[in-house]
Amino acid sequence: MTKILSSVKCTDKGSAYAKFEWLFGKGLVTSNGQLWKDDRKLLGPSFKLQKLTGFLPYFNKHSKTLVEILTKFQHQATNVYPQLVRATMDFISESAFVQDSTYQINDEDNFLAATHMALTSFRLRLAKPWLAITPKIWDLFGLGKQDKICSQFVNQAMSEAIEKRKIALAQEQKSSSETGENHANQKAFIDVLLDSKSEKEIIGHIMTIFGAAFETTASAMNYTLFLLALNPSAQEKVHFELDSIFGGDKNRDVTLNDLSGMKYLEMCIKEALRVCPPVPVMVRKAQEDIPLDNGQIVPKGCRVVILIREILRDQEHYPDPEVFNPDRFLPDECAARHPFAYIPFAAGQRNCLACSHDWDDRADRVFCVLRTKRTPKKSCTQGSGGRSTYSKPGVLRSILVAKLICYYRPEKFLSGMKYALMQMKTCLAHILRRFHVSTSQKRDDISLINGMVMEPKPKLEIVLTPK
Repeated sequence: MTKILSSVKCTDKGSAYAKFEWLFGKGLVTSNGQLWKDDRKLLGPSFKLQKLTGFLPYFNKHSKTLVEILTKFQHQATNVYPQLVRATMDFISESAFVQDSTYQINDEDNFLAATHMALTSFRLRLAKPWLAITPKIWDLFGLGKQDKICSQFVNQAMSEAIEKRKIALAQEQKSSSETGENHANQKAFIDVLLDSKSEKEIIGHIMTIFGAAFETTASAMNYTLFLLALNPSAQEKVHFELDSIFGGDKNRDVTLNDLSGMKYLEMCIKEALRVCPPVPVMVRKAQEDIPLDNGQIVPKGCRVVILIREILRDQEHYPDPEVFNPDRFLPDECAARHPFAYIPFAAGQRNCLACSHDWDDRADRVFCVLRTKRTPKKSCTQGSGGRSTYSKPGVLRSILVAKLICYYRPEKFLSGMKYALMQMKTCLAHILRRFHVSTSQKRDDISLINGMVMEPKPKLEIVLTPK
């Protein structure tokens, strides 16, 4: 797997994703080759730390709206997922596209309805591929007409948003020229696109961000709340951590310093992503023959399906994998684990756009480099299954060096904090400062259904009790 994910010869996603160009255009989900590389390079800086710090006011504002809405459902078993979806739509709209967003309070929003309909079509194509063998079969079931209606709604809404942003941007530039201020380094995601892409291309990239981000983030928060409800001791530690940071203040905005202090909450989120990864599989296509360490070759043109959910349940890396145990993400535990043993948001050459890792994960990467370069060769042996194992002294020395680097240069490693993780920590901090969560459901009663995003069946329900 490491060879596949690390290889520059295996970054294409294959022809299956081409069927979704009607929704995503030639965005990062569907594009391959040089086009994908160029767009990735263009859009990547939109999710760096300098941009993320400016997103916090939006995250705080919409998290507070979410908490007020959830207050209406307190003391009763509630499926909070639909409201989490609306909240993440607000996060993305305002932070990435500089657009006032009211998805949480606007029940009649056509764009939200069209997006849900489009993603339902996406899931159906994955779950029942025989329906999409030819357009005639798809149309026979009325699905082509539905796709056309969705596409019209989406394109109209996006065109209006683009035009509104162009007008606002022109006004900002005029104001900047009059005052002498330079905002060139403060460009939002949509501004970068406006400078270099056609309207059709912009819509494709915007829908890629919506499609890839809002359901996965909402799903991750939903699973985190549910698993905390099932594990009162872990929830108590989160409450203690938040109380120590905020001093009992349930309304104060979350700051960047606050986020860096939410270490146990982050561990809980990461463990929830391991137990219930929103995206269960990913597909890669070999552009050339790729030799593997065991002597076998992945032939050119071969599609490789990587089972993320199974990787995250590998007992070699995660003893008792079905147990919810946030301590798996203590720094020492992370450092001793292979970096590709934890890939809830993909990894390697074609990882998630917003997933340059936070400082803990960067420490793991530094450790991996140090482990191979600093550990004496005689301490490296071949374990079972052809895996490399390392003697304790060399490993511990590398862990120590990695930790020291992160301690003395934290700003370097904070600079890649994940956009999604920042959203989740901010939002969950607001929710868990106000509520204790519980549930009458059992994990054994919940099945996870594969799709574009892993769906629980039946729906998860939690009880929100004011603290």
